Amino acid sequence: MDVQVTDKSIQDFLPWLAAQTDNSLIMSPNIEANLSLSLRNVGWHELMESVALQHQLTLTWSEDTATLMPAKKALNPEQKLAAECDTKFWHIEHALAANVSQHLNVLYPNLIVSFDVRTNSIVSRHCNDSRELEKTIRWLDAPLRQIEISARIAQVQSASESQIGVQWQGQLTGKTVSTSAGLVDLATTASTSGLSFALAKGDDLLALNLSFLESNGLANIVSEPKIVTAEGHVAKIESGTEVPYQTTNEDGTRVEFKQAGLSLEVTPFVKAGEKIQLSLKIHQDAVGEMYNGVPSIETNRINTQVVVNNEETLILGGIYRDEIWESESKVPFLGDLPFVGALFRQQIQRQEKVELLVFITPKLLQMSYY
Repeated sequence: MDVQVTDKSIQDFLPWLAAQTDNSLIMSPNIEANLSLSLRNVGWHELMESVALQHQLTLTWSEDTATLMPAKKALNPEQKLAAECDTKFWHIEHALAANVSQHLNVLYPNLIVSFDVRTNSIVSRHCNDSRELEKTIRWLDAPLRQIEISARIAQVQSASESQIGVQWQGQLTGKTVSTSAGLVDLATTASTSGLSFALAKGDDLLALNLSFLESNGLANIVSEPKIVTAEGHVAKIESGTEVPYQTTNEDGTRVEFKQAGLSLEVTPFVKAGEKIQLSLKIHQDAVGEMYNGVPSIETNRINTQVVVNNEETLILGGIYRDEIWESESKVPFLGDLPFVGALFRQQIQRQEKVELLVFITPKLLQMSYY
């Protein structure tokens, strides 16, 4: 057949020609072009190939049915790279998705990471091998190590320290202290002006010695708190009392309180070799003299860092005060008799200088990471 056409709409001409020549045609409505052809003695197949070539269309055949579609646009390098990217989702188990997303955007500047607060998940369109990214996410999402902090707070007569087995190593000055395991017998520098420290292993032996002193009226275990905290988080232990006093103003008289006692803040960090760095804040507040009916508070405060082994006991001392101790001596059996037993008993009251000792034992708890 001969085809002679000038500037005719492809959407009008080709369907009309297919109908006139009894041929089948499928054409995308998105093709917009005008035809100008001058062909002699061509078949339907040759005609369609000429049209596709002239207007850069995609031509396919299914038996005798021609299908014309717009050609796919060539992708620029950025589009080609984006086409190869994958969108992946990660559910964050232990950390906050917002924090993980922030770290990833710093570590991978060319990576776009977003997060969902509701599901604590992050989503990323990653264009390279995602194994490195997944490894980084797992590292950022690792669970924090848990440390159990056991404390034992005791008041001990200063002359009885040697019966516990305390050998003072020096005074805490706010610097990091690291020693070898076990007790180290150095010159005693403990004084009433500052906290001193010692390191010990064998917590059971310390407990036994303290119990022995307590049973003999030479020590008083104030409290034995135990708390679990995550690495880098503060564990706070307080032991004390609120001292009441009266104040008078235009509204009348009311009772107010002042806090007195021991406050211990421990922040643990796990180091290599299962050593544990303890960041310590210790406040010891005691009731002092009364001024116009208002009690004064005597304070001892120290901030320091100490490195100890796992399950090693740190002993802090050096806070002294005068205490009145009461004890009873009696003749065995006779002192327990009713009525006449008082003749064989003696109540003893004495004033002694006592030292407040704080025993701190960190224990790294074993956890399954993955």
